[in-house]
Amino acid sequence: MDSPLRGRTSGYLAIVVAAILFGAWPSAADFVLDDVHPITLTILIQGIPGLLMVPWLRRFRVSRRDAVLLLGTAVAGGALAPASYFFGLERTTPANAVLLSNTEAFFTMIFAFVLLKERMNPRGYPAFGGIAAGAFVVTTDLRLGDVSFLPHLVGNLLLVVSAVFWALNNVGSTVLLRRLRILPLLSLQFLLGSGLLVPFALAARGPFAVGPEDAPFLLLLAVGGIGVFAVLFFHAFRTIGAMRSGAVLSTSALWGVLLAYFLFPGETLSPTQLAGGAVMLGSLIALYFLGERGAPKSAPVETLKAAPSDGPRPP
Repeated sequence: MDSPLRGRTSGYLAIVVAAILFGAWPSAADFVLDDVHPITLTILIQGIPGLLMVPWLRRFRVSRRDAVLLLGTAVAGGALAPASYFFGLERTTPANAVLLSNTEAFFTMIFAFVLLKERMNPRGYPAFGGIAAGAFVVTTDLRLGDVSFLPHLVGNLLLVVSAVFWALNNVGSTVLLRRLRILPLLSLQFLLGSGLLVPFALAARGPFAVGPEDAPFLLLLAVGGIGVFAVLFFHAFRTIGAMRSGAVLSTSALWGVLLAYFLFPGETLSPTQLAGGAVMLGSLIALYFLGERGAPKSAPVETLKAAPSDGPRPP
């Protein structure tokens, strides 16, 4: 298998695994929010992976131009987006949260198309539509009466706002990844974002202590839902681009429903949801084979590091 094809395949595998982790995110976060303040939770689940990645900051250098963009992504994706998300999650229903979480994928695709000028083979665009339609069916089961928006308007708006900020972070990070390595970039984004929120947490007098019953879920969110997810997500940005990554991320609705089905035996999958899942998987396969034009060229080296010609020398 030649290097570009190998890189593209690894990018699709990475974003599929990331979508699975993203699908499990709302349930674990909703459980922890019963006992932990939203800002405190944001600081902890980003601070932990940020500190774990600190060793990769050794000899890491950022130009002044990239430093401005990095700070912008840290503010948008490391502070404003997660804080808005957790405050919104407190003020809406699980059904609304799952549906609106997919808007990040939508905004990422739109911003990648408009701001990054990403394009693909015209035959790949119907696959986009299939993934979006399947995600809608899996999420709602076409029982739109269960998705009550007006009584939870504030929470729903906060979730949409968080999706916009995360999508802006995604396209900004895609630009940075052309020159910077993944792990040090993530470490700085996580630590800067968490640091910006510390004064607000102190002002809100939210306790930083976490009970033993919440610790496993918090670690799961920090390491798997944030750390591993972000590394895989950024690897996909570098190899297949933000537009394709956003499209595949929307399959998180399917993985979230399947995980709930296997973890909670009382949950059931309707024939409608199974049909929507089949449409999503078929569209995902079609996207892989038909949406090639416009994908970024994969570097011939290991993709946690930028190519030697366009970034700081790796340690």
